[in-house]
Amino acid sequence: MRGVAFQVAAADWPGTYDYLMQREQPTETYVEAWAEVRLADRAGSAPWSRLGHAPPQWAGSLDLDSQARLIAGSEGLSGRNIDYLRDLVLHLREQEVTDRSMETLLRRSRSWRGRSRSLNSDALG
Repeated sequence: MRGVAFQVAAADWPGTYDYLMQREQPTETYVEAWAEVRLADRAGSAPWSRLGHAPPQWAGSLDLDSQARLIAGSEGLSGRNIDYLRDLVLHLREQEVTDRSMETLLRRSRSWRGRSRSLNSDALG
């Protein structure tokens, strides 16, 4: 598996940790557990997501169109889900990573968002 790791200076860790907890933990979607990872030149650790999290934060296994429809119409504490997905895809591209499943999900989410806007504007006259 390939990924990106960030090194945080020891003096900056408390503030970084607090920021991440506020951003990622307001609904306790993640369980605080750490796993050792091997980097090219050293070892590190990473947090894990709790896959069995109960609703409403965890939707479980959904087909691609259901995922796209939810993303297109949902918004969280940090903004619209479709913007988060778009930023993820753009950041992956910047790292020269092509994730076809995320690219497809973004296209389908945009399609659902377009349909929703059309329906809303038709309803408004």
